[in-house]
Amino acid sequence: EDGIRDYKVTGVQTCALPISGALSVYAIVDFAKKSIEAFAKDQAAAKALELQLQNTGNAFATADVEYFIQKTQKLTGVLDDNLRPAFQTLLTSSQSVIDSQKALAVALDISAATGKPLEEVSAALAKGYTGQTTAIQRLGVGIDDTTLKSGNMNKILGELQSKFSGQAQTRVKTFAGQIDQLKVAANDASEIIGKSLVDSITKLAGSEIGRAHV
Repeated sequence: EDGIRDYKVTGVQTCALPISGALSVYAIVDFAKKSIEAFAKDQAAAKALELQLQNTGNAFATADVEYFIQKTQKLTGVLDDNLRPAFQTLLTSSQSVIDSQKALAVALDISAATGKPLEEVSAALAKGYTGQTTAIQRLGVGIDDTTLKSGNMNKILGELQSKFSGQAQTRVKTFAGQIDQLKVAANDASEIIGKSLVDSITKLAGSEIGRAHV
């Protein structure tokens, strides 16, 4: 019986080895796939914002805007995947890099204070630049009706800033904010790995094509 039992145990262990190996390979392939997808998504968003900067006559500010996005991501724990679309929405309406930066900062504070998605807040502020302030009112931020009806975005942003200033920075110090910063670090690492994989695959494909023509 002992011999039979030992055989069974050994047999199970032997079978477990290839299964374990297969799972490890699957995990590596899945991670590689997700890293490449993260890099592709980041690159697409960066290119879209770059194009919008060109379309609004702000191509000269491309490098500065990217630096602003990365710095804001680091300070607030909000992923650049969310920051770039929000900035682009504001830029499309305001046509100004400086105004978009100011509006995004206010949008981040409002989002942190109210829990509303950054996308929703930035879209509401963007509409304000086109004279539609109803969306801002619907955010429930308690802004003065006179200021709102004036349609003056400098005054509107000024009042909003006085009400919500520092909220995004305060959130970073909370446990939830620290978790967000960890997510940012993990996402950045995934994008870097994804880029390396894409570069390697591209070089390998180029090498194989070169051999085929020899």
